[in-house]
Amino acid sequence: MIYETQVQFTTVDAHGNDRVVKQRFIIKEAMSHGEAEDITYEECHAQTDIDVIAVKRSKIKEILNKRQSDADYIFIADVADITTDENGEEKEMVYKMAFYANNADNAFNFIMAFLRQGYNMTLVGLKKTKFVDVIEQ
Repeated sequence: MIYETQVQFTTVDAHGNDRVVKQRFIIKEAMSHGEAEDITYEECHAQTDIDVIAVKRSKIKEILNKRQSDADYIFIADVADITTDENGEEKEMVYKMAFYANNADNAFNFIMAFLRQGYNMTLVGLKKTKFVDVIEQ
């Protein structure tokens, strides 16, 4: 199951002042909220005085690729899948899919190429997120 976590820690800025930093992560596979929290602590072990301040089950259904460079951002696409039920009525299901791209144009091209692979899905929305990374275990 995919989870989202948020951490908070204090760092010193260029002027010597303490600054509170919050970062968000996607946990690719965890069985529970507690496991997602533990995975986040393990990933962020280099930071001192770190707190996991939020853990929630994500609405993201799939992570489509891996980070190719440090310049990549995490984008989330909302895609609609139209199916026909046993009564012949069309039903639309909207899914969230996360993936890495280095800008909006590349993100759009990536998701459109993914959807052209024979899926009966259409793109509903695309946005750049503030997630720092996807943590895989």
